[in-house]
Amino acid sequence: MVLRQARMEWKDLKLDYCGSLGNQSYFDQKCPSLIQESAYTFTPSSGALTSKDQNYQCIAL
Repeated sequence: MVLRQARMEWKDLKLDYCGSLGNQSYFDQKCPSLIQESAYTFTPSSGALTSKDQNYQCIAL
């Protein structure tokens, strides 16, 4: 995963930053009107990246 300005590039996906609520940031290919409905949730403090059916752990390089 690479964060570039307001985009996340991961695998073959290019996700837009949809916004943040508390300590969670939301990303999706097309941001929904309610950001909590985004396809991916990222928690920077723990490195957790969550999609609707998968959980991933990110570490800084």
